[in-house]
Amino acid sequence: MSESRQHQQKTGRTPLSRRQRLLIAIAAPLLRLLARALLGTCRNVGVHGARHLDALIAQERSALLCCWHQRLPYCVGWLLAARSRGLNPGFLVSPSRDGELIAAVVGGLGATVRRGSANRTGARALREMYATLKAGVSPIIAADGPHGPAREAKSGTLMLAQMTKAPLLPMTFAADRYWQLGSWDRMIIPKPFARVTLCIGEPVDVARGQDSETQARLLAERLNALDADADAAVARSSA
Repeated sequence: MSESRQHQQKTGRTPLSRRQRLLIAIAAPLLRLLARALLGTCRNVGVHGARHLDALIAQERSALLCCWHQRLPYCVGWLLAARSRGLNPGFLVSPSRDGELIAAVVGGLGATVRRGSANRTGARALREMYATLKAGVSPIIAADGPHGPAREAKSGTLMLAQMTKAPLLPMTFAADRYWQLGSWDRMIIPKPFARVTLCIGEPVDVARGQDSETQARLLAERLNALDADADAAVARSSA
């Protein structure tokens, strides 16, 4: 068995070529600089439901911080800034080659990074999630996974919430000016000096024995309702 194959089986991570490592070393700092510059210009005109996050922090309780993939960018930036409130945000990043760049970017922004997949239910994924939560880290998760379909909550996330007994904390943001990518998720990136509103919903505890598919649909409904609330709030602030 080749050395790279042995490394992949042992760590679950796909080995990188020298060229790929070099590209990541160059791209990651540039992307971090761009993210800081862009999000730093946004004008936060309201955070609705911050008390839900503050209550979990006060209880020293880790949570699975969930939003749609479309609404990740500003949510991630705000959660990283919430370290000043006592939050320890983290990412469970795919062990794929694509995940290497993401891990380098968010790790450099101050997030705790563990490698694995929150939307798989294998033993390795569960071990990584359990260790992450036990260490006091609250992972930031795209509820519809890394590849979609968009706005369909993955049952694997709900199963991991059951197994780890960590609450799901749904959240989202809306901006009055943004770019929207043509990707599967139609990701929204606020433009410089955009007015932004962030909405956080009530924590959701998923008890053992509850049907994960049903709970996934309920989580999707909550996230969609939060999206509508955030869109309406930012529209009011711009009127």
